[in-house]
Amino acid sequence: MSAISVLSPVDSLPKPYYVWTFNENAGKWVNDPANWNQKWERIDGAICLHNAPIEPETPSDDMPWLSVKSQKDDETDRRTQSPLWSPPISEAVGMRCITMNYLIHVGSVVSGAFELAMLQQQDG
Repeated sequence: MSAISVLSPVDSLPKPYYVWTFNENAGKWVNDPANWNQKWERIDGAICLHNAPIEPETPSDDMPWLSVKSQKDDETDRRTQSPLWSPPISEAVGMRCITMNYLIHVGSVVSGAFELAMLQQQDG
């Protein structure tokens, strides 16, 4: 004896109040100022995370004691956390449901998974 189950269709989602893409601008979303080694950049309507180039300090006349070996590290650490902050949302507006469609592309075959987290911050 076999059983066939019929799934009911999922209730349709409400129509979005506004659909916005990164094609026009960054919408006042900004990089976390505390994150100096990676930056989000808007490229062709996508927000891309890049390692910020780190220029090694070189000895100069006013700092002859400084000697740093040049180091190149283009790989993003898998434990990277690089916040992209939204503009402040006033209490009068309140938090609404935000849906984000995203694709994580790392440019090479990498084992394991990458994650995207969206957090709500409240001050006060």
